[in-house]
Amino acid sequence: MAFKSFGLLIIVRLAVLSLGIAGFVYAFFNPQYHVVTFLMFLVVLALIYEMWIFLNKINREVLRFLNSVRYADFSQSFEFEESNKGFKALGEAFTEIIERFKNLRMSQESELNHLRAMVNHIPVPLIVTRDDGSLSLINNAARRFWGTAQPTKVSDLKLYGEEFYEQLLNCRAGEKRMAKISIDGFDTKLSISLMEVTGSGGTEKLYSLLDIGEEIETTQLTAWQDLVRVLTHEIMNSITPVASLAQTTADIADDIKKELDEEHPQRKPVEKISNAAETMSRRAGNLMQFVTNFRKLTRLPRPEREVVKVQSLFDHVSQIFYSNGSRNNVKLITDINPPDLELDVDPEQMEQALINLLHNAEQALSDKEDGEIKLTAGFNKRGRNYIEVSDNGAGIGEDILSKIFVPYFTTKPEGSGIGLALTRQIMTVHGGFISASNCEDGGACFRMVF
Repeated sequence: MAFKSFGLLIIVRLAVLSLGIAGFVYAFFNPQYHVVTFLMFLVVLALIYEMWIFLNKINREVLRFLNSVRYADFSQSFEFEESNKGFKALGEAFTEIIERFKNLRMSQESELNHLRAMVNHIPVPLIVTRDDGSLSLINNAARRFWGTAQPTKVSDLKLYGEEFYEQLLNCRAGEKRMAKISIDGFDTKLSISLMEVTGSGGTEKLYSLLDIGEEIETTQLTAWQDLVRVLTHEIMNSITPVASLAQTTADIADDIKKELDEEHPQRKPVEKISNAAETMSRRAGNLMQFVTNFRKLTRLPRPEREVVKVQSLFDHVSQIFYSNGSRNNVKLITDINPPDLELDVDPEQMEQALINLLHNAEQALSDKEDGEIKLTAGFNKRGRNYIEVSDNGAGIGEDILSKIFVPYFTTKPEGSGIGLALTRQIMTVHGGFISASNCEDGGACFRMVF
């Protein structure tokens, strides 16, 4: 309807202009109509000028409409005078088209924002790499994973381990790979998946980095606990009657020995039987105690969490450390940043874990005159709370660094090998992890990350 009205206005103007030109020509060829000729000339010029204004206005509005579409400027409106019915209809058509573009863009932006919100709430870190070597962190999980030192190029990933970098580059679309990554002083395992996306800007590679280190550790711990429960149950069932029979045999042999004279020919055999039975009973008792202690590692109670100030936790641990007869030449230094740092933990279990680490550090300083232990707490680069226990001793041998959390593994003659294993289990049930490394300036460093 708008274009029909607009076309009618053009036809009317052309008809009037044609009549004006015809009148001018007629008057021009009649000498007696000089004044009429001049007037008709002015009329024709006025009609041409009005036609030019009319068309120029249309051109401007069409150009404004096209620029609005080109630059997605949907704030423009096309309203014309009430008297100009053709322009009004054309303006309404332009406005309707702009409004449709506007609604479409709003719908697309709403959908895009919805997708962005969903991607940001995905707990798996997502990164995108491009052909030019650039890298982008797609969601909040990726930004939290990398912390403050966020990579911007693919080559930056070399800092987190050659294995991780190589596996990332060699990964193919649709397959999964596992790699070890070292980030913020802690080694963990990642499951890497790749999907390629081709767009106008070229091909982009979308990687998902699933941290499976904690899951692997939890699964290993659960499997180890199940195995220990079965083994300790079977061992206790077998060793208990052996210990009982050995003790009974020893008691009977002692009674018989008391009834025999010193010169009796059976006295020495009975003494041998008594000594053997006593040895069996003692070894069986030691084995039962070993199994009992081993079983304790699998029966750690569920943590009763509460919000605890780290300063209060450190004060209790320091008091216990010095009250246990620690050597005077070992200096304990505490540092908390920020000072009001709090943790949601079981205070008793966490105190036990810290005491185990402090005792381990103190043993490492047994031959050092100026021994120093640092107990620090704060936030790491990934925004997580951590507690670190470090010393200035000889450090940990690289050959045993991966074994020190294995139950009953110890390099000290007087060590039991339970303390570090128990500390690791406490951190696991708290949803955190513990790592061991050697400090840059010497000594061992144990970091608990929550």
